[in-house]
Amino acid sequence: MLLSTMHEILILLEDEKEVPLFRLNRWGRSTRGVLAKLKNLGFAEKFTKENDIYYRITEKGEKFFDNTLSVLKIPNRWDNRWRLVLFDIPETHRATRDKLRRALSNLGMGILQASVWISPLDIKEEINKIANKLKLETNIKYFEVTATNGLNQQIIEKAWNIPEVVLNLERFIKDAEWALKKMGKGNGDRFNAKKLIFEYALIIKQDPQLPLEFIEKNDLRKRAREVYQSLRKFVL
Repeated sequence: MLLSTMHEILILLEDEKEVPLFRLNRWGRSTRGVLAKLKNLGFAEKFTKENDIYYRITEKGEKFFDNTLSVLKIPNRWDNRWRLVLFDIPETHRATRDKLRRALSNLGMGILQASVWISPLDIKEEINKIANKLKLETNIKYFEVTATNGLNQQIIEKAWNIPEVVLNLERFIKDAEWALKKMGKGNGDRFNAKKLIFEYALIIKQDPQLPLEFIEKNDLRKRAREVYQSLRKFVL
C-alpha cells in the first residue's frame, strides 16, 4: 500500500470519529509522532473521556479527507480543452514557488516544463484561489487550449509519470481484489475498504485525472475503477 501511518490513523479517525489512544497504539512507536503531527496540522485533537485519552478528527481533518477523495469524482464528458498554468517566480522567492508547485500537484496537474503545468480539468477557480492566497496574481497566467487528438497521448506521457501510475494501479487492483474476497466475513470491512479507496485516490492524483471517456478506453484504468466501485459498497 502507498498509505503512510498518518494516512491510516486519519482514516480510522474519520471512520469512527473518536478513538481511544490504546487502540491507536497498534501502529507502534510511530504512533506518538504521527498523532503530534496530526494535531499540529489541525487534523485531530486530543481529549479525555471516562478517564481515558481519546483522539478525534477535526473539521479541518474531515476537509482534508474529503479533498483527497474529490479526485474520484470525474466528469463523464471532456470539453476537449487543456488548461495551462504558467508562472514566473524569482529565485529569491523560492519558498513561495515551492508552495505553488505543491498546490498545483495537489490539483493533479502535470508538468510540461519547469514552469508550465497542465490539466484536462476546468481548474480556473482553484488557480485563482491559489494565486490570491500566495499573492501571485501578477506571476501566474492561465490559458485554455483546444486539444488535438494526435498530441493528447504525447502530452499525457510527457506531463505525468505514467509508468509509476501503472505500477501503482496494478498493485492496487491486486490488493483490492484480494481484500474483496475476504470482506463480508468479519469486522473491519469498512475501514479496510476506506483505506484502499484512499490509496486509489492518491494514485489518481498522480494520474492525469482523465475524463471517463479516456478511462473506458484503457483496460487497466477501467478495471481499477470497477474495483473502486466494488469497494464503495462497503462504506455506503
